[in-house]
Amino acid sequence: AATGPGAVSRTMVLGGVGTCALALYGDVAAAAGELDVAAAALASAPTPDNEMTARAAWSKTIALWQQAEFLKVGPAGPPTLPEGEGLRDYVYSWPLVSRCLVEQAIVSRAYAKETWPDTALVNTRGLAAAEYLLFYTGGDNACSSTASINSQGTWAALGGELASRKREYAAVVAKDVAARAAAIHAAWDTEQGFAAGLARSGASGAPFSSDRAALNAVTDGLFYLENEVKDLKLGKPLGKTDDCASTSCPEAVESQYARAARDHIKNNLIGFQRIFDGCDAAADTGFDDLLRSAGAADLADSMNADIDAAIAAADALSSADLVVLVDSERQAVEALHAAVKRLTDELKTDFVTILDLELPKTVEGDND
Repeated sequence: AATGPGAVSRTMVLGGVGTCALALYGDVAAAAGELDVAAAALASAPTPDNEMTARAAWSKTIALWQQAEFLKVGPAGPPTLPEGEGLRDYVYSWPLVSRCLVEQAIVSRAYAKETWPDTALVNTRGLAAAEYLLFYTGGDNACSSTASINSQGTWAALGGELASRKREYAAVVAKDVAARAAAIHAAWDTEQGFAAGLARSGASGAPFSSDRAALNAVTDGLFYLENEVKDLKLGKPLGKTDDCASTSCPEAVESQYARAARDHIKNNLIGFQRIFDGCDAAADTGFDDLLRSAGAADLADSMNADIDAAIAAADALSSADLVVLVDSERQAVEALHAAVKRLTDELKTDFVTILDLELPKTVEGDND
């Protein structure tokens, strides 16, 4: 990677981000295609082997998507940004999830309507809904007793049809996820696509008016580590946030059905590392190179060491099931939270100061 005073520019880093995004979204799209095929096969032939294959395809897709969560620019980014289409929530809406709404759709067969891809709420679709549909085998539902599916007896009336409807619904969801993932990748992967536009930030016709504005938008995505990983995925289950009234809230853990929350966090850290270092740390330009060019090699080294330490803390957990581990191995989960916090503390102080970037509004004034 380029090093030395003045050797690395913002434009070079933006080019590196585009390289990472293209590779990662290509992998996501391929995995989502496999999930589509596997879920369709399960719906048509509900064998144990097909169920195992569909679950494995979901696990592969979500692992890659967790790495892509830091890319908050382009079509997966919010509509408030240039060329943002908000497609992220269509692929994976967590923490905006609703098991009850998914169960209501099972009863109504809303997923079978031709208009479903255009009208379904984000918390009834995507990889979160697919997780419940593919992994949860119980016959109960999460809706209140007064909800129509319970008060009118329509859920109970499903009987043995419940499992087949879940498989049908999972196939519809998987097909839509594959289409969304392919659309995101295609939007980055053309001669005039978002990767090329990002690398030309500040030039005429580019999405962003300046390389600084573009780098700020990219950096905002890195704060997924602060808001979602540290606070929601770890802090809330550990009872460290105001919205958990107990010493722990295991019901707040991500991935309640596949029980893969540790792996999601590890993949989040890998995704952060890909953007920070460049996809190939030896060949691609990343934020660490920009820090070195700004005379902050110590910070680059410290943040790289802290990324490795956080990944090691995730690996130190005995299983991927944080629902159990927040109580049974609380000290180890606390160590993972502390490791992530060391990294986010650097991110929101020295990192943004040295690179002359702005904190996202969601972080401004946060002293945690």
